[in-house]
Amino acid sequence: MRWSDIARQTISHVHATLPEDISFTARKKAIRAAYPFGERAYWPYKAWCKAVRNYLRRFDPKAPPPPLVAEILRDRVEAGDITFPFSTKSEEEK
Repeated sequence: MRWSDIARQTISHVHATLPEDISFTARKKAIRAAYPFGERAYWPYKAWCKAVRNYLRRFDPKAPPPPLVAEILRDRVEAGDITFPFSTKSEEEK
């Protein structure tokens, strides 16, 4: 079995034990505590870091939305369905 497969399996196991409403920092801490390879060096650690990045990307509140979602949101903002108070000028500025 490859290092990346072991990393993904470990992350999947930890994910199954986490509650749905866990915060991002607590999720990150739980995943990092489950490191399965001993020394954090060389190729096993690189494979682990890549698997962790791929997993946490889905839950990061600061991450930009995927391109398709961004495109859908842009279309809805331009159509006026979604408005942001900071994106339009106030009545006083007009």
